[in-house]
Amino acid sequence: MKENSNTNKTFETLTLLEEVILSISSINNFEELEFEYLNSISHLIPAHATALYLMKPEKKEPRRIGARGVDVDFLTYYEKRGRDVDPLMRWITQKMTPNQSQLLLGLEGWQHHPVYNIVGTASIDFAMQSPLVSGRKIIGTLNFGRDIREGPFTASDLKVVSIISKFLSMAISKSVGYGESPDQSKSLYDSIEHIPQGVILTDSEYSIQYSNSAAKILSERNFDSCDPGKDLSSLLRHEANIRGKYGLLHSNNLNAKFCPLPGSNKQQSIIFLEEDSCLSEFLPASQLLTSREIDVINLVDKGMRNKEIAEELRISINTVKRHLDNIYCKLNVNCRTELISKMYKLMNSRNN
Repeated sequence: MKENSNTNKTFETLTLLEEVILSISSINNFEELEFEYLNSISHLIPAHATALYLMKPEKKEPRRIGARGVDVDFLTYYEKRGRDVDPLMRWITQKMTPNQSQLLLGLEGWQHHPVYNIVGTASIDFAMQSPLVSGRKIIGTLNFGRDIREGPFTASDLKVVSIISKFLSMAISKSVGYGESPDQSKSLYDSIEHIPQGVILTDSEYSIQYSNSAAKILSERNFDSCDPGKDLSSLLRHEANIRGKYGLLHSNNLNAKFCPLPGSNKQQSIIFLEEDSCLSEFLPASQLLTSREIDVINLVDKGMRNKEIAEELRISINTVKRHLDNIYCKLNVNCRTELISKMYKLMNSRNN
């Protein structure tokens, strides 16, 4: 039972990771990017306090702060009293890697540090931060805070924020005019190499530039040839020509979600691969769908249109459409009417 629970948790985390990356993939305006990130990240890394800092070039103070769960008074107080003594902030700016308060100082060491009294005014008992990097420059930070009831951040949270920060760094670099850096691409490759989902990066013609280990295994298993990567590229190119440049693909026992690589100036794409195992035929909906997808279904059931759902959930209309595309694919339906009908059938069969 525990193994199944861990598998389901990993599946949901990967799905949510996809959603956050997809939600920021085609946004070039920083304000829109900030809004989309802050409204989607809480489903992936739950925390009552989240913030995205955009830093001034070559300076320590922020150029802009977007935050949820903390007020302006706290943010001002932290800038005056906390930033210069915050050991977590010092670590991520010097090492350029994410970290957590309890890992850096231990729980007791963190609670006895002067900065704890400052962040504690916002009920932050556990903190996690990650740098946003362009080249070798810090262009911003991602900040998270939890209280005692929410519990400490986990190793999984740290890994997830490390991946998200790589994509967000590229997207922000482009949106504020910093451009791309070769170091960013290598850092991105390193961060996605060991995640258990297939991820590939392609150029504008869908030739594969990078595949992580999981993607290579999936390609080899589904293409019986001496060059499965080339076959996969041909399939993606063919599907893109038919379906449009970005979207979903279902072919050769593979499901693929492909979209622009955030921040890329070279029209690159990022593609998430998973094997078609007909999960929708035997998995309960609560295991197959993410919590956000279930939220969307409930609002569809109330008769809400995409714009109304977006306003209710504080997400963009494009994100609502993407959730619906994912739901339709997972449940093998084609429209809202079929979706609601299938959900009621699933609920009735479960109750019986």
